[in-house]
Amino acid sequence: MRRALSAALFVLLLVVVGSKNALAQNQVATLQHNDTITGVFYGQNAFVSAHNAAVNGDIITLSSGTFNNCTISKSITIRGAGCTYDSVSQVTPTIIPGDFDLQSNSISFEGIWFTGIIKSWDTGNNNISFLKCHINRIGNFYYPGVRMNWQIINCIVKDIAMGGCSIHGMSIINSVVRFTRYDHTDLYNPTTLNNSIVLFDNGQPIKNIVAYNTVFSTVSEHEVTNCTFFNCIGIETGETLLFEGQTAQNVMEVDSYEDVFETFDGTVTFDNSYQLKNDIATSFLGQDGTEVGIYGGMIPYRTRPNYMIIKNINVAGRTTEDNKLNVEIELLNAGE
Repeated sequence: MRRALSAALFVLLLVVVGSKNALAQNQVATLQHNDTITGVFYGQNAFVSAHNAAVNGDIITLSSGTFNNCTISKSITIRGAGCTYDSVSQVTPTIIPGDFDLQSNSISFEGIWFTGIIKSWDTGNNNISFLKCHINRIGNFYYPGVRMNWQIINCIVKDIAMGGCSIHGMSIINSVVRFTRYDHTDLYNPTTLNNSIVLFDNGQPIKNIVAYNTVFSTVSEHEVTNCTFFNCIGIETGETLLFEGQTAQNVMEVDSYEDVFETFDGTVTFDNSYQLKNDIATSFLGQDGTEVGIYGGMIPYRTRPNYMIIKNINVAGRTTEDNKLNVEIELLNAGE
């Protein structure tokens, strides 16, 4: 990725030479095909322009800032600068507002804050992944069909409405998710949950789940069917007995969020830390000996992307006398 973004800077300097009426833009999107930067786009519509120019397999990298959304009709990867404000590195998030459709398979989103509803294709989407994202809502309830091999990793998802469709092999890893619709799942390709916090609302059925080191919250009248739980905690705030009649090993049942969390009260927000109480974090451990919930396991929750990001861009408002435009791009390595 270092080579790719270095190339992006080089291309950027070339394409702006000769632009006499250039305007300063804070948003930038680069389009990468294999190891080559094939396009650089500016402004709030930069993401739309990059998507229009992309082909299957390309990578779009977005800077911090707010970008207009579009229907995703290609098998691509979209990488942002992160889904939250990072006070250490002073990186602001990449925000894609509004509702938009996924109309392709094999789409990957990384490091983005989605403020609207992500809607899937009416014939189904396969191999969709979200990594280190904040998502207001994933809404599939209008569209039947099959959803295969979805991954949600290191994400906060305020609402997942998976009603009216068949879910095959969804994986939720070190994430916080709230389900308001969860009607159909595949008996032979269950939903797998690892080191997550999962809330089921409105009496939705809980079925065909294999869960490890995860904290669940239920309310009244859930139908629990064909589930397996290892080293899990159930916050049973209503009448549902989560583990009764299921395959369960080393599980704990409590009555309230206060029994488990420092501050979390069941309202999923992007700014909550979701920290376990110290006695729970140190005494009720996952299968690997780390704490249950989002900070244990092999992929502890962390919002900063693992790749090099575009932190800042500063484009001069006009060209110099020799018809060149000064551009400064600040890059941030993973882990800085």
